[in-house]
Amino acid sequence: MEHGHLPHLTALEHEAVPITSDGSAESLSLAEAEVLMQIADTRRGFCERRYRSVRLAQHCGVVNLGQRVLEVLPKVGPGDDASSGRGVLLRLLRASAVHEAFQVLPAAQRLERVPLLEIFIAAFMDAVTEIIRGGLLRQYAEHEEDLRVVRGRIVTGRQFGVHFNRPDLVAVRFDEHTADNRWNRFLKAALRACRPWIVSSDLYRRWIELIATFEDVADIVVAPGDLDRLAFDRQAARYRRAMDWVRWILALLSPAMRAGDARAPSFLFDMNRVFELSVANVLHRRLAVEHPEFEIRSQATGRHLARLERGAGRRVYGLRPDLVVRDGRSIRLIADTKWKRIEVTKSGYLRPARTDVHQMHAYAAAFGVERLVLIYPANEAATKADLTEFALPPRGAERPALSVVCIDVHRDDLPIITGAEALLIKASAA
Repeated sequence: MEHGHLPHLTALEHEAVPITSDGSAESLSLAEAEVLMQIADTRRGFCERRYRSVRLAQHCGVVNLGQRVLEVLPKVGPGDDASSGRGVLLRLLRASAVHEAFQVLPAAQRLERVPLLEIFIAAFMDAVTEIIRGGLLRQYAEHEEDLRVVRGRIVTGRQFGVHFNRPDLVAVRFDEHTADNRWNRFLKAALRACRPWIVSSDLYRRWIELIATFEDVADIVVAPGDLDRLAFDRQAARYRRAMDWVRWILALLSPAMRAGDARAPSFLFDMNRVFELSVANVLHRRLAVEHPEFEIRSQATGRHLARLERGAGRRVYGLRPDLVVRDGRSIRLIADTKWKRIEVTKSGYLRPARTDVHQMHAYAAAFGVERLVLIYPANEAATKADLTEFALPPRGAERPALSVVCIDVHRDDLPIITGAEALLIKASAA
């Protein structure tokens, strides 16, 4: 683990974080460990409690521990550290398009040493800056004031009541075209929530410049549910990306947003899903260029491994492969992504887990497809491995074959480096 200038811990997925009585630069306090266990109650597979530690699993991101944050980063190979982990997470979030806001995250290699929370805060500030360049949204709001000149309409009841003996004042009601509206109030509230967690001097200077733009916007406390009532009309459509960041930042950093909510504040990503979506988008781009006649689908359903002999032949054990490549109604290839470390044999071949191979065998039988692929993130050993293919048990005239493929998640273009030819050539074979 690393400890930076921010009040935070940094840990890698599947790492056991020690627990000490009061916590330290490299350990959790007892209270902080309980925060993590609250998340585990609602997010299956996040972590598990050990005797004097909490062991993390495959969820990465940021957790608010109260006085500091825990930053959980991916680890692909034994040589990976926090810097490379940040880069992997950022490029996969960009590639996965798990949310539109992540597609404009900065290039990963420039931010590998920047704490994850500050990266997200900077992305929020980028969205706010884009809004300011186009001008803050202004809306008409009705005001009542006591002025020395008439503006708008005279409020006769107040004028002839409270101001009966004050001819120098006029009670008026008027409409003002103002930036002090709920959209900009939410932006300002999120900016305020960010301030205690900013350490970078450059980011703090940006914060000063941005908050000054909202000088005439009221400070508010955002309550749970307030953001759910927003309706994005034509004028407010350009606020959508910034409001996504507002929602995430306030949920993570604002105590008011968590009033009455027993769940611990976190901003976490299931790396299995993020990796799957990233691979799907990478393959879609490659196939669109080299084989535009193919269609790639994610999480295909409708097939089962077996039927009950009784009970009207009810189908059981539904199958859902991660990726299915089709040519019209014909299935050309089935692939499953695995966010786990792939082993390399002494002879230089990739060795997937037994359960992964069994799963692909089930797909071959249920879908009647001959070309199957397992896709893993590449570690250092895997980058030097030989092309690996397995012949699965034949089914009549069918001869299903399983290829093992690795993708380099340490490069922004996420190239297929091991088994690339097998994946594309087999998909295009007649």
